Amino acid sequence: MPNKPKPDWVIPLGMDIECVPICKAMNKVPGILTVESCCGHGKTPFHIWFEAKSLTALPALLYWFNSCHCGFSGWSVQVTTDCGCSSVTFMVEGPVGAYKEANHIAKLIEEDNP
Repeated sequence: MPNKPKPDWVIPLGMDIECVPICKAMNKVPGILTVESCCGHGKTPFHIWFEAKSLTALPALLYWFNSCHCGFSGWSVQVTTDCGCSSVTFMVEGPVGAYKEANHIAKLIEEDNP
């Protein structure tokens, strides 16, 4: 049975414009759903929180945050929860002001997930 295509991603109201390309690209990866983001506004690191339908969905995304694949160091993915022990969420963290890098990584993800 073929996979159903994901519906087009809709930009959430109030999203930092700098986060749009990478969130849009991440949501094209099967099993990945972004849930929150902040560009850091040049003062704090770039962050995107996302959920993964399963652990098998992660390699196709995490690959692009590795410096040998994207060409940039300083990007990482962390596993988080909150003080209430809620479900696991993943967080991409990039360097402060890394907007061009985020756009480049977004292009790589988009090319891999047309």
